[in-house]
Amino acid sequence: MLIRRATVKDAYALASIYNQAIEERNATFETESRSIEDREQWILNQGERYPILVAELNDLVLGFASVSAYRARNCYDGVGEFSVYIDRQSRGQGVGRRLLEELILECKNIGYWKLVSRVFDFNVASRALCKRCGFREVGVYEKHGQLDGQWLNCVIVEKIMDTTIH
Repeated sequence: MLIRRATVKDAYALASIYNQAIEERNATFETESRSIEDREQWILNQGERYPILVAELNDLVLGFASVSAYRARNCYDGVGEFSVYIDRQSRGQGVGRRLLEELILECKNIGYWKLVSRVFDFNVASRALCKRCGFREVGVYEKHGQLDGQWLNCVIVEKIMDTTIH
Protein backbone atom coordinates (compact mmCIF):
# COMPACT_ATOMS: atom_id res chain seq x y z
CA MET A 1 0.00 0.00 0.00
CA LEU A 2 1.32 3.40 -1.01
CA ILE A 3 0.60 6.50 1.09
CA ARG A 4 1.04 9.73 -0.88
CA ARG A 5 -0.22 13.27 -1.24
CA ALA A 6 -3.52 13.60 -3.08
CA THR A 7 -3.59 15.08 -6.55
CA VAL A 8 -6.47 16.44 -8.61
CA LYS A 9 -6.64 13.03 -10.31
CA ASP A 10 -7.86 11.62 -6.96
CA ALA A 11 -10.93 13.89 -6.84
CA TYR A 12 -13.34 11.21 -8.07
CA ALA A 13 -12.17 8.69 -5.46
CA LEU A 14 -12.21 11.26 -2.64
CA ALA A 15 -15.73 12.36 -3.56
CA SER A 16 -16.92 8.74 -3.70
CA ILE A 17 -15.39 7.83 -0.33
CA TYR A 18 -16.66 10.96 1.41
CA ASN A 19 -20.11 10.48 -0.11
CA GLN A 20 -20.21 6.98 1.39
CA ALA A 21 -19.70 8.54 4.83
CA ILE A 22 -22.45 11.06 4.15
CA GLU A 23 -24.84 8.26 3.14
CA GLU A 24 -23.95 6.09 6.14
CA ARG A 25 -24.50 8.91 8.65
CA ASN A 26 -21.76 7.69 11.01
CA ALA A 27 -18.84 10.06 10.49
CA THR A 28 -19.96 13.53 9.37
CA PHE A 29 -22.79 15.99 9.90
CA GLU A 30 -22.74 16.73 6.16
CA THR A 31 -25.87 15.64 4.31
CA GLU A 32 -25.24 16.79 0.73
CA SER A 33 -22.98 14.77 -1.58
CA ARG A 34 -19.73 16.24 -2.81
CA SER A 35 -19.02 16.57 -6.51
CA ILE A 36 -15.79 15.76 -8.28
CA GLU A 37 -15.35 19.47 -9.00
CA ASP A 38 -15.78 20.28 -5.31
CA ARG A 39 -13.07 17.77 -4.36
CA GLU A 40 -10.77 19.10 -7.12
CA GLN A 41 -11.03 22.61 -5.65
CA TRP A 42 -10.50 21.26 -2.14
CA ILE A 43 -7.31 19.47 -3.20
CA LEU A 44 -6.02 22.55 -5.02
CA ASN A 45 -6.80 24.90 -2.13
CA GLN A 46 -5.31 22.84 0.70
CA GLY A 47 -1.69 23.59 -0.25
CA GLU A 48 1.43 22.31 1.51
CA ARG A 49 0.32 23.41 4.98
CA TYR A 50 -2.81 21.25 4.97
CA PRO A 51 -1.95 17.84 3.52
CA ILE A 52 -4.42 15.37 2.09
CA LEU A 53 -2.95 11.87 1.99
CA VAL A 54 -4.37 8.94 0.08
CA ALA A 55 -3.81 5.22 0.54
CA GLU A 56 -3.44 3.52 -2.82
CA LEU A 57 -3.16 -0.13 -3.78
CA ASN A 58 -2.96 -1.29 -7.39
CA ASP A 59 -3.97 2.20 -8.61
CA LEU A 60 -7.10 2.15 -6.42
CA VAL A 61 -7.59 4.79 -3.70
CA LEU A 62 -8.68 3.01 -0.52
CA GLY A 63 -9.06 6.04 1.73
CA PHE A 64 -7.78 9.47 2.64
CA ALA A 65 -6.70 11.52 5.64
CA SER A 66 -6.49 15.28 5.79
CA VAL A 67 -5.65 18.20 8.02
CA SER A 68 -7.30 21.60 8.05
CA ALA A 69 -6.92 24.74 10.13
CA TYR A 70 -8.27 24.42 13.66
CA ARG A 71 -9.00 28.12 14.23
CA ALA A 72 -8.06 31.34 12.45
CA ARG A 73 -6.15 32.92 15.34
CA ASN A 74 -2.33 32.85 15.09
CA CYS A 75 -1.95 31.16 18.48
CA TYR A 76 -3.49 28.03 16.94
CA ASP A 77 -1.18 27.82 13.91
CA GLY A 78 0.37 24.60 15.23
CA VAL A 79 -2.95 22.87 15.87
CA GLY A 80 -4.53 20.96 13.02
CA GLU A 81 -7.94 19.36 12.74
CA PHE A 82 -7.80 15.96 11.06
CA SER A 83 -10.20 13.60 9.32
CA VAL A 84 -9.87 10.05 8.05
CA TYR A 85 -12.27 8.38 5.61
CA ILE A 86 -11.93 4.84 4.27
CA ASP A 87 -13.80 3.23 1.39
CA ARG A 88 -16.33 0.81 2.86
CA GLN A 89 -14.73 -2.17 1.07
CA SER A 90 -11.33 -1.40 2.61
CA ARG A 91 -12.33 -0.89 6.24
CA GLY A 92 -10.90 -3.12 8.94
CA GLN A 93 -7.71 -3.80 6.97
CA GLY A 94 -5.34 -1.30 8.59
CA VAL A 95 -5.76 1.40 5.94
CA GLY A 96 -6.95 4.00 8.44
CA ARG A 97 -4.07 3.32 10.78
CA ARG A 98 -1.47 3.63 8.03
CA LEU A 99 -3.03 6.87 6.82
CA LEU A 100 -3.29 8.41 10.28
CA GLU A 101 0.25 7.40 11.23
CA GLU A 102 1.60 8.97 8.03
CA LEU A 103 -0.52 12.08 8.55
CA ILE A 104 0.90 12.46 12.06
CA LEU A 105 4.47 12.26 10.70
CA GLU A 106 3.70 14.70 7.91
CA CYS A 107 2.15 17.15 10.35
CA LYS A 108 5.12 16.92 12.71
CA ASN A 109 7.42 17.74 9.79
CA ILE A 110 5.28 20.74 8.86
CA GLY A 111 5.46 22.05 12.43
CA TYR A 112 2.17 21.10 14.03
CA TRP A 113 2.40 20.37 17.74
CA LYS A 114 -1.11 19.03 18.16
CA LEU A 115 -3.85 17.31 16.16
CA VAL A 116 -7.51 17.31 17.18
CA SER A 117 -10.80 15.96 15.89
CA ARG A 118 -14.35 15.19 16.87
CA VAL A 119 -15.84 11.72 16.50
CA PHE A 120 -19.47 10.70 16.88
CA ASP A 121 -19.71 8.96 20.24
CA PHE A 122 -21.21 5.85 18.61
CA ASN A 123 -18.43 5.54 15.99
CA VAL A 124 -16.53 2.79 17.81
CA ALA A 125 -14.17 2.04 14.91
CA SER A 126 -12.98 5.64 14.59
CA ARG A 127 -12.53 6.01 18.32
CA ALA A 128 -10.48 2.79 18.41
CA LEU A 129 -8.33 4.00 15.50
CA CYS A 130 -7.59 7.24 17.30
CA LYS A 131 -6.67 5.38 20.48
CA ARG A 132 -4.34 3.02 18.59
CA CYS A 133 -2.58 6.04 17.09
CA GLY A 134 -1.98 7.70 20.46
CA PHE A 135 -4.91 10.11 20.67
CA ARG A 136 -6.67 10.62 23.95
CA GLU A 137 -10.31 11.40 24.49
CA VAL A 138 -10.55 14.69 26.35
CA GLY A 139 -14.27 15.26 26.56
CA VAL A 140 -17.65 15.12 24.90
CA TYR A 141 -19.53 17.84 23.11
CA GLU A 142 -23.11 17.01 24.02
CA LYS A 143 -25.76 17.76 21.40
CA HIS A 144 -23.03 19.09 19.12
CA GLY A 145 -25.25 19.07 16.07
CA GLN A 146 -28.29 17.52 14.51
CA LEU A 147 -28.27 14.89 11.81
CA ASP A 148 -31.58 13.84 10.34
CA GLY A 149 -33.38 15.53 13.25
CA GLN A 150 -31.40 13.70 15.94
CA TRP A 151 -28.97 15.40 18.33
CA LEU A 152 -25.54 13.75 18.25
CA ASN A 153 -22.70 13.88 20.75
CA CYS A 154 -19.08 14.13 19.64
CA VAL A 155 -16.05 12.83 21.48
CA ILE A 156 -13.11 15.24 21.33
CA VAL A 157 -9.72 13.60 20.64
CA GLU A 158 -6.26 15.13 20.71
CA LYS A 159 -2.65 14.13 20.27
CA ILE A 160 0.16 16.38 21.44
CA MET A 161 3.06 15.60 19.12
CA ASP A 162 5.76 17.92 20.45
CA THR A 163 6.99 16.33 23.67
CA THR A 164 8.91 19.50 24.62
CA ILE A 165 5.61 21.26 25.38
CA HIS A 166 4.62 20.92 29.02
